[in-house]
Amino acid sequence: MGLLELKAYLKSNTNYTKPLLSSWVYDQKSECCNWERVKCNDTTGYVIKLWLSNINHETHIYADNENWFLNESLLQPFKELRILDLSRNGIRGWQGNKATIYCRFKYII
Repeated sequence: MGLLELKAYLKSNTNYTKPLLSSWVYDQKSECCNWERVKCNDTTGYVIKLWLSNINHETHIYADNENWFLNESLLQPFKELRILDLSRNGIRGWQGNKATIYCRFKYII
């Protein structure tokens, strides 16, 4: 459920009206490793990369909320996540334990 919680959080911080991450749905037949912008470890099946750059294909979708910060607790379920691309989304920083974020990832963009 971690990806769906992340999607809901991202959607709650935008005024964009088109579908956001449309393949990310709660469905027993849906495998999250096949969802758009998600890469999983072939052996473990755990999420290792999320590329969420410009998820709404807009230049500045978060204009109404100039102090938008991503809550690091949303990333806790992803123990093997090493690459995270959140560029071009208007995120200003992190809420929570920044040390956890910076020590865990190979790349944060």
